[in-house]
Amino acid sequence: MRSVDEQQDPIEPPGYRELQLLSEVEENPQVTQRQLSQRAGIALGLTNVMLRNLVQKGYVRATQAGWKRWLYNLTPEGFSHKLRLTLGYVHRVLDHYKTVRHTLREQLAPLSLNAESRVAIYGTGEFAELVYLGLRDLGIEEIEIFDQNHANGARFLAMPVGDLASLEPERYDGVVLAILGDAEKNLTKLTEHGVDRAKLVAFFLDGKGRMGA
Repeated sequence: MRSVDEQQDPIEPPGYRELQLLSEVEENPQVTQRQLSQRAGIALGLTNVMLRNLVQKGYVRATQAGWKRWLYNLTPEGFSHKLRLTLGYVHRVLDHYKTVRHTLREQLAPLSLNAESRVAIYGTGEFAELVYLGLRDLGIEEIEIFDQNHANGARFLAMPVGDLASLEPERYDGVVLAILGDAEKNLTKLTEHGVDRAKLVAFFLDGKGRMGA
């Protein structure tokens, strides 16, 4: 589940929206442009432009199936292009994971965390997934997830998501802000909630990862 603060995730590489459209068309040729727009999180007009470009490039075949109703199918070139975009996205995510893992090691060192430590992650976007994997890579298993905006019963990597009001700062040895964008605003939310800034880890403030303090 993506939080409001991560609607524009820097992890998304050029071509990611295109990959989304190709994947949706492959899964459901009868999908409408409005449905594509909603699922990709982009404006309907932009969806129309992107689809037309994909058709012009020979990646998608559009067939009229009725009044204002179209069927979309990937061409062989479209399948190949989707594979290239997928591989590029995977490599980019792996590069980000390496960066997150390295930064986590640097930023968690002052907290003297170990395998017995309990850590809270604030955020539920793609970047939070990388943070979670990085913490597990460091041997930390007691990890709980929180977010400001979530539906009742929401889950993140099969774990329940708690809202900020339910976060009890004293129960954790560290709190990691895993939302990219508006870092200072979210740090303020956490500190106003009672989280000690000495326990906070934030990323890419002033262009680099560092402690929230």
